[in-house]
Amino acid sequence: MSARPSNSTRKAATHPSRYPARPTDTAPEVVDPRWIAKAVAVMILACIVLAYLSICLLIDQGGWQLMLHPSAKGDVPASLPAQVIRFDAVETGAPRLVAWWLPAESGAPTPTTILYLHDGSVSLPATAESLSALHQAGVNIFAIDYRGYGQSAGPHPTERRMTEDAEAALLYLTETRHIPSSQIVPYGQGLGAVLAAKLAAAHPQLPAVILDSPDPLAFDRATQDESRLLPTRLLVQEHFDLGAALLAVRQPKLLLRDTYPPSQRARAEATTAIFHAAAHPKMSVTFGTSRSISDYVAAIKRFLDEYRSPS
Repeated sequence: MSARPSNSTRKAATHPSRYPARPTDTAPEVVDPRWIAKAVAVMILACIVLAYLSICLLIDQGGWQLMLHPSAKGDVPASLPAQVIRFDAVETGAPRLVAWWLPAESGAPTPTTILYLHDGSVSLPATAESLSALHQAGVNIFAIDYRGYGQSAGPHPTERRMTEDAEAALLYLTETRHIPSSQIVPYGQGLGAVLAAKLAAAHPQLPAVILDSPDPLAFDRATQDESRLLPTRLLVQEHFDLGAALLAVRQPKLLLRDTYPPSQRARAEATTAIFHAAAHPKMSVTFGTSRSISDYVAAIKRFLDEYRSPS
């Protein structure tokens, strides 16, 4: 007679272990090399896209440096009878713009006030010689430094900010100094000529505008190295489009320029074409390679005597 299995034996037979034994021999996992190649390719492509976008962002944010070159601070030369003016106060009450005020010689009857807007590559101290010659025409001069130039505070300059600064200067002359708009003539030198034209177009009550050595090809030169991969012309926000600005000006216009060397023939031709398309009345004066102060002063006086509004 056989023995009956015990309860423990029956449980072991009917309830196998919940944790099966680990196999002693398993095949190693194999990574598909095509997956690795795809992952590397995606990473490289992402790096290229990020680098491209970073370069585009740098051009978009720093493109102003291709056309505008703020220079260092400087004081009024002792030879120039100018008074330093601080204006255009911000929320804190501190003025952010600096200008030089050169009043006409005493005895001049209701002189014209010239709002002088310098080029984008200089600040006021570099214009001292030009201001001294212009002052001999018997005019008041209010010459400003844009934000980021000279002693003017604020961030780096842009075309929009410079346009706003020119507007602030006109407001100061009319509201603080109480000079009638009919006696204020914007005078723009270099890229400042675009600002002067914009100011005249926006304020038809201004009697005239003077453009000295405008540079209509500045944007083209700044973006001439554009490649097929980098759309520099779309990214650079400073255009300084003299043609567009001048087409909207209906006041009398005076164009002053020197005889350009052959290397700047394109600039001379572009200036001529743009000024030819501008509305009448207009006057153009071309000096020699060395500008005579007497000829310069005579041209200014002749233009103002013919076209400035009566007092």
